[in-house]
Amino acid sequence: MKKKMMAALMLLCMIGIVTGCGKNNVKIADLKDVEVEKYVTLPDYKNLPVTQPEKVEITDAYVKSYISSRIDAVSDLRELTGTVESGDVVNIDYAGTIDGTAFQGGTAQGQLLEIGSGGFIEGFEDGLIGASVGETKQLSLKFPDNYDGAEVAGKDCVFAVKINYILSELTDENVNLVDPGYQNADAYREDAKNMLIEFTEYQYERELENGIASNLIAESTYQEIPESLVEDYKSSLKTDFENAAAAAGVSLEEYMANTYYISADSLEDELGKIAERCAKEGLALQAIADQEGISVTDEELDAAIAEYTSAAGDTGEEPEKENVRVNLLYDKVYEFLTDIYSA
Repeated sequence: MKKKMMAALMLLCMIGIVTGCGKNNVKIADLKDVEVEKYVTLPDYKNLPVTQPEKVEITDAYVKSYISSRIDAVSDLRELTGTVESGDVVNIDYAGTIDGTAFQGGTAQGQLLEIGSGGFIEGFEDGLIGASVGETKQLSLKFPDNYDGAEVAGKDCVFAVKINYILSELTDENVNLVDPGYQNADAYREDAKNMLIEFTEYQYERELENGIASNLIAESTYQEIPESLVEDYKSSLKTDFENAAAAAGVSLEEYMANTYYISADSLEDELGKIAERCAKEGLALQAIADQEGISVTDEELDAAIAEYTSAAGDTGEEPEKENVRVNLLYDKVYEFLTDIYSA
């Protein structure tokens, strides 16, 4: 069941790799057999100027907020009658004004708020206690003098707050509406917490990895970037995006415009830029793997393919071995580097 929740937050994508051969026709899968030091001179990759990403703490309040968002998505768990009590999670619209004028960040629709959590300024949450669903309350309040936003700090304000509905409490009886695989609310809470811990750790590692990658590329010296390598990455990227577009039921141009804000006119140029960065990254990672003696065993490769095939199910195709081998190698190099920078 935890895998299903993780799937709602993470998308696993494997880059399709076109194999090739020949000293002057370098392809992605060839890099392990190429003298990459002819193309790249590495920096001191153990001492790059990498900024540590912030680690998110998964508190009970964080877990409750996540579960509330999942409950909010189930229309049958929205209470459309009743009055607000302390501890309720309510869905509200609000509009704030100072001297009759709206201010930045003072308006929202469909906001979830746990009454008593202290998420809003003093008096906001208490002012909603006793309000009926559908009612709009006028709250005359004051921002604290030390409020983060200097433009509103210390100022009197008025909030018009509409109670859209109250969320039902998560119980053994209704947890299956939130996730059909569950019958026990406590088990769902525990799995949700573990999933969030796993996901935030994944996010931290990805942010750290991205920081390492950017600095590794910036600090490396490239004698030459084989055009065949760039074209291979470009072809792989384009195939990957085409598959994603097909899965979304739109054209490649629509998908790139809506997802990455890349216009049809600039698509080829942008793919070329991304592919060149990937080529630089691949050369540097392979050079580190060679220098550190990092490799992928046949056993690791077979295990990864079996895991991927099992996760893909009957509708999935078995990935190319060299595809998986390269991705595994780069993962191992990044694991080696992130161990250094997260120590």
